[in-house]
Amino acid sequence: MPALEATELRQHVARRREHTVVVTALAVSFVVVALMALGFWAFFVRTLSDPGSPGLVGMRIDGDTVTVKSAQCPQDRVRRVEVRDSGAERLVWRGDQPLTEEGRRGLLPLGDGKAYRASSPAGQPSGLPATLDVTVDHGPEYGVSEVFDIAEVRGAVLPPGSYWTREGVRTAEQLDGIVDCGNSSSP
Repeated sequence: MPALEATELRQHVARRREHTVVVTALAVSFVVVALMALGFWAFFVRTLSDPGSPGLVGMRIDGDTVTVKSAQCPQDRVRRVEVRDSGAERLVWRGDQPLTEEGRRGLLPLGDGKAYRASSPAGQPSGLPATLDVTVDHGPEYGVSEVFDIAEVRGAVLPPGSYWTREGVRTAEQLDGIVDCGNSSSP
């Protein structure tokens, strides 16, 4: 290799330094972006699975009558309940604005159009799919949702006033007692 003149040598060193700075900046940027993505992912996972938020829904099936109990704070009221066929993603039944205080407090008969201001369809579906996705809307603050395996719910031994949940059999009082309502005297 021929000897470099002083000017060429300075230019070569400057290019190497620029190259090192660019590669280092790209590596640091990649690490920062990866850490930010990991932070956002952790934030959203924690937010979506916050154990303090109401998230437990119970179901019982007595013959042709299907009832769900949504865990909620005493001041909350149900606005809507939607039931979807979990396998086909189609709407099975929806009830808006329960008419009874019991319904507004989360004890919801499914398929009973007379218990709601509006429902679609007006009556109970002819048959239940294998899995139901039940969503209860409590207004602008939150809602709860649960997927139920109908065979599992039918097979559960449920004492009167109890509901099958993913965490075992619970009474309505136990369901409401799970919710963190933001004070030390939650029910």
